[in-house]
Amino acid sequence: MGSIFKPSTTVVSAPSQSTTSYDIPQYFKDVQERTLLRAEAASKQPFQTYTGQRVAPLTTGEQTAANVVSQQILPQAGQLGAIGAQRFDTATAQQYMNPYENQVIQSALGDVTRGYQSQQRNLATQAVGQGAFGGGREGVERAILGSEYQKNIGDISGRLRQTGFESGAQRFAQDRAMQLAAQQAQLGGLTTAAAGLSQAGATERGIEQAGLLEAYRDFVEGRGYEMGQVQQVIGALSGAPIRTYGEERSGYTGQVVSAPSMFGQLAGAGLAAYQISDIRLKDDIKLIGQSPSGINIYSFTYKGDNKTYQGVMAHQVPHASIVNTNGYLMVDYSKLDVEFKEIN
Repeated sequence: MGSIFKPSTTVVSAPSQSTTSYDIPQYFKDVQERTLLRAEAASKQPFQTYTGQRVAPLTTGEQTAANVVSQQILPQAGQLGAIGAQRFDTATAQQYMNPYENQVIQSALGDVTRGYQSQQRNLATQAVGQGAFGGGREGVERAILGSEYQKNIGDISGRLRQTGFESGAQRFAQDRAMQLAAQQAQLGGLTTAAAGLSQAGATERGIEQAGLLEAYRDFVEGRGYEMGQVQQVIGALSGAPIRTYGEERSGYTGQVVSAPSMFGQLAGAGLAAYQISDIRLKDDIKLIGQSPSGINIYSFTYKGDNKTYQGVMAHQVPHASIVNTNGYLMVDYSKLDVEFKEIN
């Protein structure tokens, strides 16, 4: 293919009007061409989407821990709350008092009843043996005996039922405390086990995630490898001690012409409205202020000229700058709110 660069030499006019040529080595031009072609080929490569896994999933340990929490810990926590909310009400009292009534109260009442019946028989025997009872007197004795029997039944039944209630309440409290302790112990064990499973699973997942990140990093580095190599070569070329290939400038190779001479050249070229303002032609540059629109104002001297001027740097006002045939920037001050002037 033909050369994609400008000609290989730059001609600079010396004060003696002689011509100085800068030859660019062919190998340097070859490297430039190969690098450009390589960069162009790399830029045409389609975007590569990473298809590998990016996020590590939950491990078996973490999933098991989650199941323990949802299926065992939470239900048992509810049961624990239900046990703690139990109260010794009428229904509960019957549950805890029935065994007491069946075993103690009924037995005690049976003893009283049997005693009453025995007294009745004794009363009848005495009456028959002595012939002293009969008629109204025996009835009175039996009535007194029956009254005492009923009173004893009531007193014993009441005392035993009160004792049974208190005993039932105590057994209820003991049972509830035991149930709470058992549930809390089981709940604590499950919580500890779930925490251990979760921690071990998280550690395992962290290791897997690090591997996934490393794989993705390798992919990114591999995808950008070719362009990175191109940029490396470009950096080496830009730092090579060889005059920029294809740059064309004319002028003096020694001392740059003074400002008046440059102004004369501009006027002759029909560019009298412009002032030469390229930073490469200036020395002793100092920032002295800003214009109302915010443009930096500098004082400076031109190379080869002892006079000091006030103005701007052309590269900071691209909307008012052009490049002359010598490759230097010039500024049209009519487009700025800054005055170009000599200050001493």
